[in-house]
Amino acid sequence: MNKLGRGVAILGVALGCCVADVAGQAVEGAGYDQKTVRLDGNRAMTARPVTPMDLLTLRDPKGVSISPDGRQVAFVVGQAEYETNGYRSGLFVVATRAESRVQALGTAGMPHWDDINQWLDEAPQWSSNSEWISYRTRMNPREHWQVSLWNLKNGLREKATSVPGDVESYRWCPGGGELFLATVKPRRSLDPANADGGGILFNRAIHPYQVIPILTQMKEAQESEREYWIYDLKTQQERLATQQEIGECRPWNSAFPSDQNSTLSQYHIVDALPSPDRLKVAYIYAVDKASQSKTRASRLLVASNHDGHVRELTPDAHRVEQFRWSADGSTLYFTEHGGGGHSAELWAFRAGDSKPQLVYKASGAEYLSSFSSDDRGQSFACLRENNTSPPQIAVIDNATKQIRTLVDLNPGFSILQKGSTERLEGTNSYGEDWFAYLVRPLDFVPGKTYPLIVTTYRSGDYFLRGASGDENPIQVYAAHGFAVLCFDVGWLRNPVPGDFDAKLLDWASPTASIEDAVRRLAEEGIIDLSRVGIAGFSHGEEIAGYAVSHTDLFRAAGGAASYDPCFYFLGSDDWHDVFKEWGLAGWPEGESKRDWRKIAMSLNAEKIMTPILQNASDTEYLIYLSTYRSLRDLGKPVELYIYPNELHVRNQPRHRLEIYERNLDWFRFWLKDEQDPDPRKAQQRRRWNYLHDEESRQLENSVAHRAETSPVSK
Repeated sequence: MNKLGRGVAILGVALGCCVADVAGQAVEGAGYDQKTVRLDGNRAMTARPVTPMDLLTLRDPKGVSISPDGRQVAFVVGQAEYETNGYRSGLFVVATRAESRVQALGTAGMPHWDDINQWLDEAPQWSSNSEWISYRTRMNPREHWQVSLWNLKNGLREKATSVPGDVESYRWCPGGGELFLATVKPRRSLDPANADGGGILFNRAIHPYQVIPILTQMKEAQESEREYWIYDLKTQQERLATQQEIGECRPWNSAFPSDQNSTLSQYHIVDALPSPDRLKVAYIYAVDKASQSKTRASRLLVASNHDGHVRELTPDAHRVEQFRWSADGSTLYFTEHGGGGHSAELWAFRAGDSKPQLVYKASGAEYLSSFSSDDRGQSFACLRENNTSPPQIAVIDNATKQIRTLVDLNPGFSILQKGSTERLEGTNSYGEDWFAYLVRPLDFVPGKTYPLIVTTYRSGDYFLRGASGDENPIQVYAAHGFAVLCFDVGWLRNPVPGDFDAKLLDWASPTASIEDAVRRLAEEGIIDLSRVGIAGFSHGEEIAGYAVSHTDLFRAAGGAASYDPCFYFLGSDDWHDVFKEWGLAGWPEGESKRDWRKIAMSLNAEKIMTPILQNASDTEYLIYLSTYRSLRDLGKPVELYIYPNELHVRNQPRHRLEIYERNLDWFRFWLKDEQDPDPRKAQQRRRWNYLHDEESRQLENSVAHRAETSPVSK
């Protein structure tokens, strides 16, 4: 099924759509290991606690697709390799009948990194006769992205396209004998003389907060030039597509001229999919204005090509993510999320129906995703997981409504010892609902209180691995005696232009919810209120930053940041537009000064009593310096680690493992008074002991100052 792209965020504000950067990343970090992922290794022989290495080396599904005849499922797997500081991939096929063996087809090539370092899922595609599997591949950094094809009769990669530039997307043409390729021509290199001679006028392409050379930023900002090609499977030859073929097969893009249907102009269309019979088009549209909805949403409609009639299929939906037509165009399948962290539901809208019909809903606390339908809608492949089990490859029988696991990608993980989970819900002081998942310590004893780590900013019925950013090893925390509250900050609000008080709720409301949840756990005798920590990444850092500067609840933080005037000055023109929408426009010492003081950690450093460990990429660390320097100047405990050759998401396996382990050490030190005796961490112990002593002196001075300035009782 087509999958709607998610927003890109620096800190936590969406600035676009996540798309694979086919032209290559601005930073080349994690490597590519050409060895194929193996599904028969890393089995735990005995029950034991989860380790950071267990989480790092989990096999992750990166795309799943059922064949048109419903008999086989193809899937891509990625896995981190610590020794090579890179990733392996693999393409596999398994029959949908019970007890079938998995067939390995070899490597699937380099990871599909997006422009912030996330490995994006991309499903393999099948030929209409279910005999060929195609996948977009790049086998080494010097190659362009092309489409590789595997022959299921012999299991070999027999063919690959060789069009100029990078294949950005592709599809099988009707009949199954050709591929339609949308390609991006290589961006031209900018004249390096600009680095020594002529200046470059500051413009929207330049993002000062990103420590990336200006010429590189300018090159990445160039408008891509696209071409469209046809690849003939039989002759293995390519030719440029005709205008008719382009009109029929070109993928929808918001930059293209709008459709002739004037009714659609009232919608913010973000994706479109014509039916195979060309009689209608399905559209996903964004609800992104406060006048339409308090929170952001994506919804689905269908327009007739015959009379232009538009039908809303999900007028009240929170998020429609995937959609796909049946082979004959009679049925539109789609997934709908109701919010609240629960699994997506699979729906179908058939010709002649008055409204969509529910096809499948996950039972209990199970989480399903990445649905793929056969041509007739009889079988659906998907991913299946829960709070303590990572994703597995599964198939749903539409007739019996039964789901069955086909492949457990990490069979040894089920043997490991894991803390039990429980969903919590509540309503905060702003009247807004919240939910979270409590992971109990591994050896939980009722009546005993435990230190607590709060993770942000997303949570749900899915596998609780490392929270947003995958930097906090949740089950490892549980194995070391921590309770973990995996907190979700709720639906994203639609901004009210120029209304800062409305924007402030994006930080104040989640903080109030976290306080509510933490105090409830303390009242129930589960956690020790004097030993609570908070962890954040991206938008979660913003929540943590607001929390530590507006409450005295947290004894330690792993990732806490905020927007402040320093970032305003370093921000690009795009960011200045965002700040204007938030009500923070103009010189920070002017009309917005009062509001900046409400959120900027650097302007509230004297109030912050929480020791902070901050991890940053070398392309983003400038935005953390104002808070870091403010806290250091005041003698407050803070450490800043900068990771080379990383973007927003730190993806190098060695960096990921180091962050896992250091975050654990940080919370053990401040919340449990424990230190890892490993000789390699001797300098860390000395630094942290000094920070602890420095903090103690700060607290003593603060108490003495309050005593000296207190009014004398009569």
